[in-house]
Amino acid sequence: MARGSGEKLDVRQAGTTTVIARGTRFEGQVSGNRPVRIEGTLKGGVRLNAPLEIVEGAEVEAEVHATVVRVGGSVTGNVTGGELVELLASAVVKGDVAAPALHVVEGAKLEGRVLMRAGKAGDSPAG
Repeated sequence: MARGSGEKLDVRQAGTTTVIARGTRFEGQVSGNRPVRIEGTLKGGVRLNAPLEIVEGAEVEAEVHATVVRVGGSVTGNVTGGELVELLASAVVKGDVAAPALHVVEGAKLEGRVLMRAGKAGDSPAG
C-alpha cells in the first residue's frame, strides 16, 4: 500500500486500517483501497479509494485524495474528498479543499479555497 524512501517505514495493520505510526517519517506515495491513519509525518502524496484519517499531532505535506478525509493534524497541500472532508478542532490546513460535503468544527484553521459540488468531488480542488 505504501512505497517510498527515507527512514525505515513503521506501518502496521490495525484490523483493516494501515497506520503510519507516531514518530515515523515517511516520504513517498501512499495509495490503495483500504483505510489509512496517519499519526506521524508524511511527505509526498496520498491517493486512496478509502477513508483517510490524519490525527492530531500528525504532519502531512502532500496532495491528498481519499473518499473521506478526516483531519485533526496539520496538512500543507490540497485536500480532495470524494464524499466528505472533515476538519476537526485541532486541524490546520494550508491548501484548497474540494468535496461535495465539508464539516468544519469550531477551532479548525483553513488557509485556502473551498470548492463544493453536488455528487463526487473532482480530482483537483478549486483552480
